[in-house]
Amino acid sequence: MRKLLAVYVTVSIAISACDTKTNLNNCDFDEGAMLTNYADGIIQPRMNDLVTATSLLKGSVDAFVASPSVSLLVEARISFVVAYKQYQRCSSFAFGPGLINGIPFRDRFNTFPTNTNFMETSIDVGTAVSESPQSVVGFPAIDYLLFGSNGETDQAIVDKYVNGSSATQRGVFLTQLADELKTTAQSISGGWDSYRSTFISNTGSALGTSISLMGNEFNRDFEVLKNFKFKIPLGKLNGGVVLPDKVEGYYSGISAELSVEQMSAIKDLYLGVSETGADGLGLADYLECLQAESVNKLLHEAIAERFQAIENQLSEVPDPMSETLSTNKPVVDQAYTEMQMTVPLIKHEMTTAFGVQINYVSGDGD
Repeated sequence: MRKLLAVYVTVSIAISACDTKTNLNNCDFDEGAMLTNYADGIIQPRMNDLVTATSLLKGSVDAFVASPSVSLLVEARISFVVAYKQYQRCSSFAFGPGLINGIPFRDRFNTFPTNTNFMETSIDVGTAVSESPQSVVGFPAIDYLLFGSNGETDQAIVDKYVNGSSATQRGVFLTQLADELKTTAQSISGGWDSYRSTFISNTGSALGTSISLMGNEFNRDFEVLKNFKFKIPLGKLNGGVVLPDKVEGYYSGISAELSVEQMSAIKDLYLGVSETGADGLGLADYLECLQAESVNKLLHEAIAERFQAIENQLSEVPDPMSETLSTNKPVVDQAYTEMQMTVPLIKHEMTTAFGVQINYVSGDGD
């Protein structure tokens, strides 16, 4: 069970009191039931939906490449947005089957900004997607290939697949990008069929347990949202000079929309809310059982309030966020501030209460 900060000095004893036994905090919590809810109500349904979304994306991309037209380009874009948003609901699951050859699947699904110069060279020489680095693959690469650079008309984008100097190679690269997303999603989803029982039975909070794996990826995913989607574009590492082209979804202009989706997914994961809307056991319930405290209130309530505050502020950020950074930077900055205020609660207080050790390095001092 997760341990109160007040008894953290007895962590070696508290960790042994896991599963449904009553620990020193008189907290009788069924970890297996919580993990079952996560596997059956959240992780597997979200991954199944990602398989469906990426399959539809692959189909629409194939149709566009086979017969390039503005109407089929629009269809491919619609499928792209749906799939990209569904990915946001799965990006916390880079453990177990979510590790592809030991590498988190998010690395190839969503490394941004994409390196357009390198990509164009790769297309010209016919480099396969499977042989390309993470900087030119995944959703950010498709974002560029379907939406084009600023100022390009839809017809100009279509023409690149019809009579451009590397039209054939461009179409092949785009279809391979979509295929990698689809096949990887299928692999992860299928992997959960066998991993499910291991995940549910792997209780406790020691390194390598399901709660430890989830706790680490939960925090890492939140920091991806905070740091890569906001801190860097805001210029927090660049003397305050905004970097609009560093946002996620730069070419499609859906940066804020994607962030709202990711934050909603993180909040639901914390609360244990399934994809059908059922309120099951989650991390928040475990903290409530432990009666872990933060400043002037219970920790589970404090985190829930912070997540809601972030959601509210993100809803105030208009897309395209790349333009908002120049026209209304304070509204973007406030969203980042709300996230920054939340990090100590989930990365330090929550994990301490659970007896979970953070084993990744964010490198930004939180």
